[in-house]
Amino acid sequence: MENPAGYSCVRRFCVQQLSKNTGRKISLRLVIVTGMSGAGKTTALKTLEDMGFYCADNLPVLLIEKFAELVMNGQSEKQDIALGVDVRSGEELPYLEIIIRKWRENKYPFSILFLDSSDEVLIKRFKETRRSHPLSRNGRVEKGIELEREKLAFLKKEADQVIDTSRLLTKELRHELENLYSEADGRSSMFITVVSFGFKYGIPADADLVFDVRFLPNPYYVEELRFHTGTEQAVQDYVMQGGTGEEFLKKLNDLLEFVIPKYEQEGKTQLVIAIGCTGGRHRSVTIAGVRAVRDPAGTQGRGEGWRKVSMSFSSRIKEELSRHMSPARHCQIAEIAAILSLCGRIQISGDDHYSIKIHTENVTVARKCFTLLRKTFNIETDISIRRNAHLGKNRIYSVCVKQHEDALRVLKATKLLTEDGEVGENLSVVGNVVVQNPCCRRAFLRGAFLASGSISDPEKFYHFEIVCATEAKARQIQSIMATFDIDAKIVIRKRYYVVYIKEGSQIVDILNVMEAHLSLMELENIRILKEMRGNVNRQVNCETANINKTVSAAVKQIEDIEFIRDTVGFESLPDGLAQIAKARLLKPEATLKELGEDLEPPVGKSGVNHRLRKLGEMAEKLREQGTET
Repeated sequence: MENPAGYSCVRRFCVQQLSKNTGRKISLRLVIVTGMSGAGKTTALKTLEDMGFYCADNLPVLLIEKFAELVMNGQSEKQDIALGVDVRSGEELPYLEIIIRKWRENKYPFSILFLDSSDEVLIKRFKETRRSHPLSRNGRVEKGIELEREKLAFLKKEADQVIDTSRLLTKELRHELENLYSEADGRSSMFITVVSFGFKYGIPADADLVFDVRFLPNPYYVEELRFHTGTEQAVQDYVMQGGTGEEFLKKLNDLLEFVIPKYEQEGKTQLVIAIGCTGGRHRSVTIAGVRAVRDPAGTQGRGEGWRKVSMSFSSRIKEELSRHMSPARHCQIAEIAAILSLCGRIQISGDDHYSIKIHTENVTVARKCFTLLRKTFNIETDISIRRNAHLGKNRIYSVCVKQHEDALRVLKATKLLTEDGEVGENLSVVGNVVVQNPCCRRAFLRGAFLASGSISDPEKFYHFEIVCATEAKARQIQSIMATFDIDAKIVIRKRYYVVYIKEGSQIVDILNVMEAHLSLMELENIRILKEMRGNVNRQVNCETANINKTVSAAVKQIEDIEFIRDTVGFESLPDGLAQIAKARLLKPEATLKELGEDLEPPVGKSGVNHRLRKLGEMAEKLREQGTET
């Protein structure tokens, strides 16, 4: 019996070239992406993101300087940053000119990319997309474009690169940006995934190129190799015997060296190469894992590097748990019991013939069920795959125990049969005897999560849940969690009962209970980073509020000083007040400390503040006198 696609070999690598001198990327690149609305700023940011840049669009101008400061003080080797700025910044936009001038003076490593286009093309694009111009104010697009050019004139003047996109296609713009911001010649942002699969389970839906290797020697018919995989040397030697495999690899790589540059020219960023055999266990795994296909582009300036296939955090946890096998048989039974209770189905024919079916949309869960049933009960199961009728892209994997005697053994061991030998309604809760030991309770929770659990992306928010069909099952899972000091809640969602946890620390605890230690460490790292970001955001918000407060105070001070100058003049003021009044008008952006240092003799912050307050009081009195007269 061959295993499902869970045994498949998956490899992903990036076709790229690093720095020739150090083998490491440039320490810091900060690119301000700006330009006319409709000229392709969004496309540019997406392209830079594909090239490895961290992109932030429409960041408040007052935060840009602080953001750049935090980035420049960081310790990460990779600091490629792209900031999108446009007229949506509103009244804050002129402040960017001050920031740019300051960066130029301090020689900060940044550049400005300005995307432009002709008025005629911009008008056409806005009409085609049926979007209004941000400055048109429900009027004509032409007026909005004219006003936008005036507001962005200083950015175009300061720009290091100006690209006119009037006659550029999207792929041509991508090529321009890759030429400008690639770290070396020949760099590409294309990621290539090599995946093995079994034809009996269907061709991967995301495959771009499919190759059939069923012409190679099949280890399935060799008794001592049947239950091994293509990741093992003995199987690889058998598949590659005779030289046919080597010849195929040579011709395959010749083909890939020809087509990959063509895909790159067309702007393709990802390529999935699927290699298939009958069961996806021996021949396809061998070929997909051979060194020769890891770098199909050869050595033509492209370095080798692997990248994991993109998975959700929940899927990665299930992948880890599916590889965990409890050493004790009673723990294995507890895990099977949980899976059967939450996603299993028992079929009883007219002649009282029992069979078991376990349905899941996750191939790792199907693999775990297959392994558990074989290892625990020595049962060879059947696996089938079909499309979800309601969600066409999703596949449903069914693990079936068809033999009556085998099904009864499993049901009795998991205590899913009543004392009378009858199956409980809705596969009722397994007997306490199955989960009496702490290790068995851990295994039970592990199986419950594999069967119907999920966890949100911790980068966004914390939420762990297990969905149950009945309240009794939900209560049992809740009580088992309570034995590990985990306070789970239950909520009814439609017709299901959901056991959930929302506290990050409690989710860490449940991952520890289920023995998902790698995922636990990943979650802890994310929690630490989120806490750091929260502290930084609070600091930035505080400083922004202080800046706004300082700016507002400076504006009020200048208004008062100008009013005094225009009414009674500085000659009527004491020397100290006249001196600070002139200093404030000369340096409207200076802090109190800087103003005090410029005076003769120097004055401290409190002294400067006192004098400015006196000027404010004097201006108010003059206004009142003017109102009375």
